[in-house]
Amino acid sequence: MSFLTPAFLLLGLLAVPIIVMYMLRLRRREVTVSSTLLWQKLLRDREANAPWQKLRRNLLLILQLLILAALVLALARPFLPSPSVITGSTVLLLDGSASMQATDAAPSRFAAAKTEAAQLIGDLSGGSQMTLIQVGHTPAVLASASSDKTALRRALDAAQPENGPPDWPAALALAAGAAQGFADGRIIIISDGGLPADLPPLPTTPLYLPIGSSAENLAISALATRPTASGPQLFASVANQGAQDREALLSLELDGALYDSRRVPIPANGSANLTWDLPEGTAVITARLSDNEGDNLPLDDVATAVHEGGVTNRALLITEGNLFLEQVFSVLPGIEAFKAAPGTDLTQETYDLLVFDGVPLPSPLPQADMLLINPPPGSGGDLFSVGGVFSDTVAVRLADSPLLQFVDWRDVHIRQATAVDAPWARPLVEASGGPLLLTGEQNGQRIALLTFDLRDSDLPLQIAFPILMANITGWLSPGRAFDAPAGLRPGDPVTISPSASATAVIVEKPDGRVWTADVGEDALIFAETNQLGLYRVSLRDEQGTRPAGSFAVNLFSPAESAIQPAASLSIGQVTADTTAEGNVGQREWWPWLVAIAILILMVEWWIQHRGPSFPRP
Repeated sequence: MSFLTPAFLLLGLLAVPIIVMYMLRLRRREVTVSSTLLWQKLLRDREANAPWQKLRRNLLLILQLLILAALVLALARPFLPSPSVITGSTVLLLDGSASMQATDAAPSRFAAAKTEAAQLIGDLSGGSQMTLIQVGHTPAVLASASSDKTALRRALDAAQPENGPPDWPAALALAAGAAQGFADGRIIIISDGGLPADLPPLPTTPLYLPIGSSAENLAISALATRPTASGPQLFASVANQGAQDREALLSLELDGALYDSRRVPIPANGSANLTWDLPEGTAVITARLSDNEGDNLPLDDVATAVHEGGVTNRALLITEGNLFLEQVFSVLPGIEAFKAAPGTDLTQETYDLLVFDGVPLPSPLPQADMLLINPPPGSGGDLFSVGGVFSDTVAVRLADSPLLQFVDWRDVHIRQATAVDAPWARPLVEASGGPLLLTGEQNGQRIALLTFDLRDSDLPLQIAFPILMANITGWLSPGRAFDAPAGLRPGDPVTISPSASATAVIVEKPDGRVWTADVGEDALIFAETNQLGLYRVSLRDEQGTRPAGSFAVNLFSPAESAIQPAASLSIGQVTADTTAEGNVGQREWWPWLVAIAILILMVEWWIQHRGPSFPRP
């Protein structure tokens, strides 16, 4: 046995004052007498005697010396050499991806990996240190270059697995940086494998500790809707990642109500595809796998889809009559269009987009995004000024803007346009006579402005017209308040672009918790998508809170659903070791010594206050 801090053994000299105090202690034998009168002279003689007494056998003294010895040995940190996979400076990569929630290792692979990591922390020697990194969607350093085992264990206990795929390139870059500069540095990976094949090399040969034993897993690998002539249609795919043919019960819920259940056979290493015709008005679809004995990853047994037609936003056309506008807004996805005559009171209802076609703006301006077409003279108020008419309308400059994506303006002919001066707006399409299309933001409102009458041009007859209107309305954000693709996975950010009248955005997560953010000039980024399931978005304005749609986050990751543990890892041109020969760790005994000292202290207290015998029943 050796000691990590042998200097603390000098504290054993404290036994000397303990023994001296017992030698100085006066000891009298208790005797019952009839009176103390005859004993007073003897007491005076006793007090005059020298205090040093012969040290006699005393149980309390022995116990106190044992307590001191146990504490001194604990401070000296005795240890015994033991076999270990680590030595020196260690960087430990702990896989926290979705596949680590598989249950083939009880209670889960991640829990087994934490047990393995705790064993490695216990094997750290006195001069060694460890950096603990959890590999997830965004790798996180849980503990940096620490030799404090208590701090390392505390950081490890706080680690929780994630519901998505990991970013291994970023994690290995962190590990390589942490291992640089150490001659005895070692990188250890605790994982079930699944690393990509094109990873860069590491500065040292890593050690791979595999977790898991089974590949059996059924997963919902796809769930999506599409519009058809007869209504929305749903497509679902169930994959069998195992080596055995299996059968499971697939249940379908539409807006919380059970719609269909069917048994689905899935061949080994194959998949089964299914389709349904859904009723009109379907918004949220949930698919569940059940009765699938042998499945080791429940995380991918549930999937959610949101049909585009589930929630729409409102657009109001204020026009004396424009067939082109009415037709294009009737087919734009995610928009419910209404029509009103000029002079209509706009304070009675709330709209996400107002389209003013050749009519003056009301005063005060409504709090909504606006599309202005051919504004009449004197109609701009403080927002813009309208001048004369110009006929030189051939486009000479097109700005580099997403609003003009896929828009071919070369064949567009315009008879005349109106000169509009709006210092806050950016011209996207300019002719020699003036701008034809402007966009900008003013007082928190997004505004797009066409300076010509659509009926004075052939733009509505061009394929560019519906594309341009879709781009403009998409920028004005009337269709949906957020941009969430159908294949959204955990950790992917969602851009939220609320309407100008909105003051706050509210997102309800699958677990019921709520995320709230105030609306500013810039778009909001919602990045807390680590949970699987349905997220409901609401917008708050002066009229109250109203729903703005939903989006779903699913696993849909073949690499995570394929839970077969990898027998080996190849990183760069190197195959990771799976065993470490010749490394010696240190098994410390100080916690046991502290426990023994506490136990002896309790015995010493009992004897001091109750005597050396135990109470009789």
